[in-house]
Amino acid sequence: MPNRPYLGRTVDDTIAMYKPHVSGSKGAVSANNPLAAKAGLEMLAAGGNAFDAACAISLVLGVVEPYHSGIGGGCFHVFYDKKSDSCHAVDARGVAPINAYQDMMLDENGEVDLNLTEFSGRSVAVPALYRAMDNLLKKYGTMTWEQVSAPAIKLAREGFPCSFAYARISNTPEAEHNKAEYEGFAELYLNNGNPRQFGELVKNPDLADTMEAVAKNGVDWFYNGPVADEIVKQVNKYKGLLCKEDLVNCAPKERTPVKGTYRGYDIISMSPPSSGGTHVIQMLNILENFDLAKMGFHSADATHVIAETMKMMFADRSVAMGDPDFVDVNVEKLTSKEYAKQLAAKIDMNKAQEYAPTEGIEAKEYRGCTANFTVMDQYGNMLSQTQTIRNWWGCGVAIPGRGFVMNNTMADFSAKAGVRTTQGLAYGMANAIRPGKTPLSSMSPSLVMKDGKPFLTVGAAGGPRIITSTLQLIINSIDYNMMMDSAVKHPHMCCLTLGQGLELEEGFSPDTVKLLQQRGHQVKQTGDFGVLLVMPNGIRYEDGQFFPGGTSRVDGGGGALTEYGTMAIDGLCFV
Repeated sequence: MPNRPYLGRTVDDTIAMYKPHVSGSKGAVSANNPLAAKAGLEMLAAGGNAFDAACAISLVLGVVEPYHSGIGGGCFHVFYDKKSDSCHAVDARGVAPINAYQDMMLDENGEVDLNLTEFSGRSVAVPALYRAMDNLLKKYGTMTWEQVSAPAIKLAREGFPCSFAYARISNTPEAEHNKAEYEGFAELYLNNGNPRQFGELVKNPDLADTMEAVAKNGVDWFYNGPVADEIVKQVNKYKGLLCKEDLVNCAPKERTPVKGTYRGYDIISMSPPSSGGTHVIQMLNILENFDLAKMGFHSADATHVIAETMKMMFADRSVAMGDPDFVDVNVEKLTSKEYAKQLAAKIDMNKAQEYAPTEGIEAKEYRGCTANFTVMDQYGNMLSQTQTIRNWWGCGVAIPGRGFVMNNTMADFSAKAGVRTTQGLAYGMANAIRPGKTPLSSMSPSLVMKDGKPFLTVGAAGGPRIITSTLQLIINSIDYNMMMDSAVKHPHMCCLTLGQGLELEEGFSPDTVKLLQQRGHQVKQTGDFGVLLVMPNGIRYEDGQFFPGGTSRVDGGGGALTEYGTMAIDGLCFV
């Protein structure tokens, strides 16, 4: 290939050619699944905007990845509306039912009962996803529910090829448990009681009927009518505490986005009760005190500084966060440059330290059980959304005849102060259960702007690793000037505490690992047959072109719409 500048850069064409990047000038989508990316691009191609595309993507993800998210769950989203030149953050994670109470997850001995927190109707928060998308579509979209629902309805009714992730997650202890305990689960998500197989056709006509009825009758029908009655009945059959009033009163909450700066870029992210945005900005503020570019990508020094920064952040997160409607969260201090300088000064370049209490740091399993997607359109709008039912398959309670499974979002509350959740995190009573309260979350849908114009929209799925992977997408893009697919696909890392270890994906050099171990890091590596349980994705806008990066850790799904009306989608896709 000729050595002509590409996006202002050149390569030595005697030894290299330009790395291909999917791009287009009419908009882009990045999601966990190529079928979801395709649905969003179809909306953009039909003249819709980013918010129309978001509704289509959200519903399709609930069809093709029902183990991660769906209409039985909730979401957070952050978006920039070009028309009003304003950024918005919406909390639709789902709140505790009216009948919830502080000790509802404890057994007769006062200890946390994991069967209640993880696998019962008691773990169900009010499902707010449909309300959030309805609010987005009516206020900012241009299309109808019939239009944006069409791709999801078609896939549910006619079927779609089983993805790698679907096949693997249908063959888990969670799926086995739910098959044995909850009526209708096996019929919806398994094949004659057995795990799904890669490539087989999966259908869900019940969900198609439900979405079709919502598209025809409106979202109020879902929350005020027969579906709401059936949700309450089925959830409460398995120790749930829902009442019809919970669903009738369900409404997304407009939050003020948390904002910061990093090396001249503006960062806009999700505010509490999601901890993600505040702590992404906190980490960026700390890292701004170090020259990461000069240290070198994935060098021992850069990796050490980032790991120490992550640990300090998680130490603060364990006590500082909760639903701001119920507790006072000091976002101003957490995101201040001065406080970040104080934390940066604590980092010893020669020694890994522990910044969290050392008692009870035993690692517990925490999985990537969410879905994130990002959208940018040709009109200047952008959005990042993270949606979830929390665990794989949520709580496992399926709604008969309706085609969806309920969340177990209540498990993210502090069932008891200091006791770690199954996502490896411990909290104080600021995150205690209260009626109408939203549990703490790691979701970090984020936007980055330069000189008032869109530059990045990023996010991730994967429990507490959401925050750390979102951070890495930003520093990979800004400090190391990577295109988004490179920022997504390069090996990621995570570190909660010294005792839980420094997690590294395959690709960090053996010399770097050895140097990190000499500094006291307890390194944990995925090996060459595994990746971290996290699914980052995002879009970069540069020189009039959108460059998506679909996560390669599951089924992929970065796609762009070209000026010729064609769509380019990467990922593990059937055609």
